[in-house]
Amino acid sequence: MAKYKVKTLSRRSVIKLGVVATALVALGLPIIKSRPVMAESASDAGTKQLGFMYDQSKCINCHACARACKNTNKWEKGVEWRKVLVKETPEEELFLSMSCNHCADPSCVKVCPVGAYQKRAKDGIVVHDSKKCVGCGYCLYACPYHAPMLGQETGAVSKCSFCYERQDNGQKPACTSACPVNALTYGDMDELSKTQGATSQIMNLPSSNLTKPSYVFIPKA
Repeated sequence: MAKYKVKTLSRRSVIKLGVVATALVALGLPIIKSRPVMAESASDAGTKQLGFMYDQSKCINCHACARACKNTNKWEKGVEWRKVLVKETPEEELFLSMSCNHCADPSCVKVCPVGAYQKRAKDGIVVHDSKKCVGCGYCLYACPYHAPMLGQETGAVSKCSFCYERQDNGQKPACTSACPVNALTYGDMDELSKTQGATSQIMNLPSSNLTKPSYVFIPKA
């Protein structure tokens, strides 16, 4: 299976996070505050866990999913809630559409000192409240997939919301609705995980045991 790389933090971002962390200490705010999250799996907790499913063999690299997310959620400068990663091999190009994985055991929820993250009990969606965010960036370090991103204009973190407001109104997430070939879909993880050929582990990405991502990947044969 091809290897993919997740973008790492820049030196500038690291310096900025260090400055903010110092300010937090001065203000008396804790640097790390463990917060409760739901059980390791939706089944264990008796609750529903929504997740994404991506079929690599169907993807045509049109980026419709990313564009739909951007247009719907109005990304601020410097952030990408969803992106399509490309891996070139001698034989072909392989693609991988990624966003926040709304993990069953999200590290972002655990480390946020101001409670800006919450995991919804009814569907497992991890929601971030930018109004509470102080831009400390701990979640940027904690998330193994670097899904949270620090905005250049507001100085606050934001990430994929799984279009929970659209879902609450009976609509589908913008990214899945826009995919013209159904390479990107979503549903209950208990059902998605039963899909033939599906896996939660993608080579060169962090172990799925770390945060238990709500993401099912069907690699190209």
